[in-house]
Amino acid sequence: MVGVSFGMARYGYGLLLPDFRRDYGLGPGVLGAIGTGSYVGYLAATALTGAFAARAGARRTAVAGGLLAAAGMTVAGLSSTPGAFAAGILVAGSSAGLVFAPFSDAARSLAPLPRARALAAINCGTSYGVALAAPIAMLAGMAWRSAWLAFAALALLATWWAARVLPRRQATTETAATGWNGVLCPRARRLLAGAVLLGIGSSAYWTFAVAHLVDAGGFSSSASRAFLGVVGVAGVLATGTGDMVHRLGARRAYTLLVASEAAGVGLLAAAPSSTVAALASAIMFGAAYNAAVGVQALWSTHLFAARPSLGLSAAMGANGVGLLLGPVVAGAATGAAGPSRPR
Repeated sequence: MVGVSFGMARYGYGLLLPDFRRDYGLGPGVLGAIGTGSYVGYLAATALTGAFAARAGARRTAVAGGLLAAAGMTVAGLSSTPGAFAAGILVAGSSAGLVFAPFSDAARSLAPLPRARALAAINCGTSYGVALAAPIAMLAGMAWRSAWLAFAALALLATWWAARVLPRRQATTETAATGWNGVLCPRARRLLAGAVLLGIGSSAYWTFAVAHLVDAGGFSSSASRAFLGVVGVAGVLATGTGDMVHRLGARRAYTLLVASEAAGVGLLAAAPSSTVAALASAIMFGAAYNAAVGVQALWSTHLFAARPSLGLSAAMGANGVGLLLGPVVAGAATGAAGPSRPR
């Protein structure tokens, strides 16, 4: 579920950006705005997830997210105008706000270390999704609409599986001390501030990295998609986040991971035409970003042990605020500076 919603419905936009940019003749400002629209939908869904999961249960919440992912990607794949395409991206992006948090409730009964390992592995679903989306996009070639429809089919398959295996749970009206006012408390400020900053620093990479490689002239469209596949495969390394936090502590682990991600982003900006630099950047960013988000997820469920889904929704929502701001700022800055063109 995390793979098809985050890895495909959200990050598939950056993966396929060079092709629909060409077909629709869109500039960086419009592309950034469409990417931001995806995050707006994500934030709206995230704001509702905590309360919805408490009443509907993990299974129904995750299934709702899977159906949104399939619907949005189908609309994007069948679109014939930029407006219809943008609407599909918005709906698809909102799915990610629903699918991750319910799993924190499902893992609530596990002992601390196994729970941390389980949540870290679930968080890495993003990486598996990106790693699978990249070869699908390469096979589709310039027929990018076919790739979106393939993603939608996989979303339906994942949703069917989640409906079979996630536990049923009785609805609850537990909201008093653990509502949104409880989440926005002093002890959560560092978590939420860090999540916003991580989102801002990461969003341009997810949205524009593939286009940046193509524009620099060192990568073909297919090769740049393979690059994003490497980002996804590298993110699987973040499966060990739970053990990393157990050994180093959350603060040291988070500091190390954010520094590694920043180095990966800077490396791609400095040498986009170098294959070695691009691959090193993909590995550094993919592993570090997913692990850093994993630390935030573990941190949130520790702070809000009574309602893990609400705490995780708050952390993911803060990350989404940063991801929302990033594409518009990056698109506007690129347009103002004059983007590089293929040589």
